[in-house]
Amino acid sequence: MVIACHYFGFQLGVLGVDLFFVLSGYLIGGILLDSRDQPGYFTSFYGRRAFRILPLYWLLLAVATPPYWGYYLFFAQAIPWVQHGYPFREPAFLSWSLAIEEQFYLLLPAIIFWLPRRWLVRVLWCGVVFAPIWRWGLHYYLADQSWEYLLPGRFDDLFGGVLIASYRRGYCRSSLLWFALACSAPLLDVAYWIIIEPFPPMSIIALMCCAITASAASTGQRVVLLRPLIWAGRRCYALYLFHIVVINSLVGRCEYPAYVALLLVCILAEISWRAIENPLIRYAAKRFTPTIQVEPTGGEAIPN
Repeated sequence: MVIACHYFGFQLGVLGVDLFFVLSGYLIGGILLDSRDQPGYFTSFYGRRAFRILPLYWLLLAVATPPYWGYYLFFAQAIPWVQHGYPFREPAFLSWSLAIEEQFYLLLPAIIFWLPRRWLVRVLWCGVVFAPIWRWGLHYYLADQSWEYLLPGRFDDLFGGVLIASYRRGYCRSSLLWFALACSAPLLDVAYWIIIEPFPPMSIIALMCCAITASAASTGQRVVLLRPLIWAGRRCYALYLFHIVVINSLVGRCEYPAYVALLLVCILAEISWRAIENPLIRYAAKRFTPTIQVEPTGGEAIPN
């Protein structure tokens, strides 16, 4: 969806980022909820995430060489953006979503590990409601929409996904209460629009993406996908990271840069998957999966 937006002007493609955040919250939240009592909880999660994300991200920084490179290295590129404006023309500008994702990874595992069930759900709902309030507050202090690229402004997407995963695991079965809470942030957006001024209804978009995710998760059936979609899903990380770099290198050099760029970025993503991503994913799965040792005397299993 994002590539369709950047290459062919498909305006609704920007919603792909919101859907990605919700899906990420749902999938990562589910993994963490299921493994919170297992040995190696933090090591396994961060080890796998590092091998999945960092190699290609570092490659992007080496190719794109953005200004404020040190901020990008530590996923803190939003700091100079808030001060100097959002760099729409930089090839690495789309890494803002990856930075939010990494900051989310630092926060969520600790929340799930340390908070009991009841307080976990409450904290997640507070984050969902806090997101639009954060966006309104920064709207008055920033010249552009840089507030959109900061983690608190996306809590409704990310925590919304985690809440779906929590609900499916029996953390709360009061459907009416959850429905009322889910409508709270969108209603705040509507009230702000009517009473004060028009404003991007991001909480409404978040609710729509949560509804799509919850609907797909509740079917209990495997969705039959076309082969091209399965292929793109596995290689979406490289497709997303490098599609701007590729099209920027072609603009003004060929007659149909978008179509040529689409072909080239697909080839690049295939090479990346076979040579870099898949081998590292397999290695991390073996390296960071806790093993169980059994004492020869028949004692209790000892986790590694």
